[in-house]
Amino acid sequence: MQKHCSIQILGIKRLLKATLKGIPLPMRLLIIMLCVSIGCIRATNTYAQNAILDLKVNNQTIETVLKIIESRTDFVFFFNSQQVNVHKRVSINVNKQNIFKILDEVFKGSDVVYSVLDKSIILSSKRFAPDGNLKKITGKVVDTNGEPLIGVTIALKGSNRGTVSDVNGNFSLNGEEGKLNVLNISYIGYKDQQVKVEDGKTLIITLEEDTKVLEEVVVVGYGTQKKINLTGAVAVVDDKQVIGRSADNLSKLLQGAVPNMNVTVSNGRPGQGGSINIRGINSISSSATPLILVDGVEGTIDAVNPNDVESISVLKDASSTAIYGARGANGVIIITTKSGQEGKIQVNLGASFGVRKVTKMVDVLNPYEYVLWQQEIDQEGMKYGMFDDLDIYKSMKGTDYQDEIFGRTGNQQQYNVSVSGGNKDTKFSVSYAHNEEKSIMLGSGFSKENINAKLNTNINKWLTMDFNARFSYQTIDGISGGADANESSAANSLISRSVIYKPVEEINTTSSDSDDDENVNNAQYNPLERLNATYKKQTRLQQNYNVGLNWKPIKGLTFRSEFGYGWRYNNTDQVWGVEATSNSKYGYYGQPQALLNKVVNKNWRNANTVTYDTKFLNNTHKLNVMLGHEVSSSYDHETINTSVAFSKYMTISDVLSGMSNGTALPTSTYIGFKDNLLSFFGRVNYTIQDKYLMTFTMRADGSSKFSKGNQWGYFPSLALAWRISDEAWMERSKEWLSNLKLRLSVGTAGNNRIKSGAINSTFSLAETSDKNIYFNETSAVVLQHASNLSNPDLKWETTLTRNLGIDFGFWNNRLSGSIDAYWNTTKDLLMNATIPSSTGFSTQYKNFGQTSNKGIELALDAVIVDTKDFGLNANFNISYNRAKIDKLAGGQTWQSSNWGGKPAGQNDFFIEEGGRLGEVYGYELDGFYTTDDFSWDGSKWILNENLTDPTELIKYNNFGPGSLKLKADEDGKFTKKRLGNTVPTVTGGFGINMRYKNFDLSAFFNYSLGNKIVNATKLGSSYYNDTKKGWNLNDNFTLAKRYSWIDPSTGENMLKSSYIKSNGLDYTINRLNEINAGASMYNPGSITEMPLLDWAVEDGSFLRVNNISIGYTLPKVFVNKMFMQNVRIYVTGYNLYCFTKYSGADPEVDTRRSTPMTPGVDYSAYPKSRSFVGGINVTF
Repeated sequence: MQKHCSIQILGIKRLLKATLKGIPLPMRLLIIMLCVSIGCIRATNTYAQNAILDLKVNNQTIETVLKIIESRTDFVFFFNSQQVNVHKRVSINVNKQNIFKILDEVFKGSDVVYSVLDKSIILSSKRFAPDGNLKKITGKVVDTNGEPLIGVTIALKGSNRGTVSDVNGNFSLNGEEGKLNVLNISYIGYKDQQVKVEDGKTLIITLEEDTKVLEEVVVVGYGTQKKINLTGAVAVVDDKQVIGRSADNLSKLLQGAVPNMNVTVSNGRPGQGGSINIRGINSISSSATPLILVDGVEGTIDAVNPNDVESISVLKDASSTAIYGARGANGVIIITTKSGQEGKIQVNLGASFGVRKVTKMVDVLNPYEYVLWQQEIDQEGMKYGMFDDLDIYKSMKGTDYQDEIFGRTGNQQQYNVSVSGGNKDTKFSVSYAHNEEKSIMLGSGFSKENINAKLNTNINKWLTMDFNARFSYQTIDGISGGADANESSAANSLISRSVIYKPVEEINTTSSDSDDDENVNNAQYNPLERLNATYKKQTRLQQNYNVGLNWKPIKGLTFRSEFGYGWRYNNTDQVWGVEATSNSKYGYYGQPQALLNKVVNKNWRNANTVTYDTKFLNNTHKLNVMLGHEVSSSYDHETINTSVAFSKYMTISDVLSGMSNGTALPTSTYIGFKDNLLSFFGRVNYTIQDKYLMTFTMRADGSSKFSKGNQWGYFPSLALAWRISDEAWMERSKEWLSNLKLRLSVGTAGNNRIKSGAINSTFSLAETSDKNIYFNETSAVVLQHASNLSNPDLKWETTLTRNLGIDFGFWNNRLSGSIDAYWNTTKDLLMNATIPSSTGFSTQYKNFGQTSNKGIELALDAVIVDTKDFGLNANFNISYNRAKIDKLAGGQTWQSSNWGGKPAGQNDFFIEEGGRLGEVYGYELDGFYTTDDFSWDGSKWILNENLTDPTELIKYNNFGPGSLKLKADEDGKFTKKRLGNTVPTVTGGFGINMRYKNFDLSAFFNYSLGNKIVNATKLGSSYYNDTKKGWNLNDNFTLAKRYSWIDPSTGENMLKSSYIKSNGLDYTINRLNEINAGASMYNPGSITEMPLLDWAVEDGSFLRVNNISIGYTLPKVFVNKMFMQNVRIYVTGYNLYCFTKYSGADPEVDTRRSTPMTPGVDYSAYPKSRSFVGGINVTF
């Protein structure tokens, strides 16, 4: 057994706490506990004098000599390696000498002195030597449990005098007469202290553990736990990932920070947060969002100011999440905000300003290429002039509507201030943050105010109270991606139209020429006009209050009761002017319209827990038991007011101030069912010798979302852990192995995340498009059944989680990390299934199916360099997750993303037993047909008989040479093929943190591998859309790339019978072949309805330079003169570059999420931006 206890190598704190705890005071001078893997060693007062040994070493380090002595005796050496140079080499040759003679020989010629306390030998330098005679300053050093600490360094400030504490924690040294004496107290693994000496008083100094150095404390369900004692899969986000960064949303700072916590920011609209899932999607229908707790209260991650965050814990397996029962099936993210600390009041100020610019937009045809394309599909119109005159468009810049709408330089500014402090009994913290952004899209912006207040107070020695309040107010201006509220589909949205709208105006038009499907009233408006005529403002307010009381009547027993209340609303006001109502789903084209939407949520909760913590059998067994009860209730209310047919002369302001001037449509009001949850739970933590750990949890939840008999769900979990590194047979590995722990857990969690009321019959007002009853030729408001059929037999969706993990650390935790393998199975899926229309309803929630997720994840942290002036840390994480649909009612089903109508967005995702979520199906592109594939019958082109006719499958225009060609199977049939999967299998991130003197640098990267993206934006700009002219194409269809029908010498369409009659068939075929010898793409005018093609299903893998930050901290000498503690200035770049093969604007996109069954579609997305921010943080 290795007993060497260098503070630097093994950590003296761990050994001494095990050594001294639980030993009666009279015995401490006789017995020292060495609890590494065996019990204790007896000591006698004469052991040091009687211990005789032979020692012969040649040119060995002092450290080696000390180990040899320990191996041959019962002595244990204590020293601080910063004071004692144990790497010095010595040669010793002694026979039958006691320990005093040997140590004199070892340290001959050095400034090292030693004190022998029975079998404990304390080494120190002369200037820190214990002074046993001068006792003007005396004291004792203990830990927070009152146990003495041996070997603590006590130095007199401003002198070279010092000492170390003895086996009882006592010390004494000589101070300066007539002066204020200040002691510097330091001990590895504990926080340094400065103590002022009062004459005549014996000091009792209590040192607190430095959890960042020794044992990190992690926030878990209804409490905290030392990370070293965790039995479950819990990840902690490095505070460097969020502290001091400027971001409008906390979720953006968490991308790639935790293995298998997937944060997808699907578009770049202002205030856009990320959608989060942990370890994949367990349920293929209901929400996969984890439970978000902010200071113990359920909330949203969007409403948290990143500067308020103190720690973030991510709970992944059942051992960690089962305590939350129904709410924890998808994992739990616990956010703890900063609290006040004892001491003088501290003020922190922060300010930043930044600019942002769009990263990438879709490349389309320039004006000249565009008019050539129009000439190709419209030979008679001549809307852009005669063919011979089209060269004039080569010099025209035209209008790039993407640039007009998204091309401006946005800016952002953030300001935050926090005040904290307190005394021994009361601590407080108050913060305020303001975030304002002018976004890259015209008319869009974002503003957010955050206030956070926390108070902790000791009412008396056994009763404490804590209170926290959070307030968030946001305003979001401008439209989002996809279809706006008055648009029937995203295909008509101004964002999608900005890609394909004509770059130059026609010069020859008549009213009958309008061929625009979005402007059915023959008034054509460009995307910029539509945007300027659109008003949208969202206001979101959220406030939460929580108060808790802790009562500790006796040691180890704690009662806690807390009550929380939350209230939030989300209001959306929209007005569409004349130019924005041309294709409104409400009708009344060409007249202003308005919609006012208000959603209110109120919720409250009460939780009560009792916790008992005890130790027994000489403190080798520890038991922690927690029992609890919780009740919560939530209620939603929504109102939608729509008015149409305002006077076309009314402005947006006129409409907002005079809603009564329009024609009111029936008001839609949703009166939600209360979501009530009653819960009972318990947890038992049991440890033996701090090596063998067990956690058992049990929770019972009763939900009002289910009928009687199905309301209660029961969710147990069991976790075991083994600290292998603390075993006796691992002692020889201590020099390089700091930590090795094996974890195993299994448990269940429930899911009830469906809309309240699914078990009840609901009703709604008929829409304008529904059948109505007429009285005196006037339509009356009709109350009708809602579209969803009730199901009183619904029950809990349940997830069974299994996890096997290893925590490890090497070389004093210079390299540390964890690896976990998991297998989750979810059964009785809560799915909103489509039912036959004959029932009178369209959908019904049902329990059916089963899914599973299997994966492995690795997290690494490395301290590469750590010196006074230079430090370099690195982190890396990677995760692999693969989902499977184990069971599915009916075995298989098609799902439609509906991104662009028929047929592209129809039945493009396939779900089947044994398959995965995100399976994309479509047709394989086989280039284009050539003249060899057709014959001419005098009036039209006829496909050769040996080829399969595709015209029954696809709607063609001018079917002939150059037409899109699909790949047929072995039987000559066109069948949908699997084109890939849109859910990534590998995700992760890595980064570095570096410091050099006062400079610091950090960089973080995140990546995703193994998924496809449906580039619907490319597909939607790749064909003759329903024979509607005036739409542009993407730049894959330039004249140099596409198959062209136009004779460049005359401008005629060579497929037309008139051309063939004039020039002859042979000439026409030769001319087509000559002009298109280098063509690589089909002619987009050949197809008017686009199926999903493999050409548009692209590799979505990427590596993103997420952020790089450079900072400088001003010298203390300069800062202190200005009465400040710390000043740091910094510059940070966000979304700096994305390495990817994806041709779209950004591979991290997911726009069609009305159902979770069609992920990974890119269509009509608000583009992302790159930003550069400069800021300053000041602490007073």
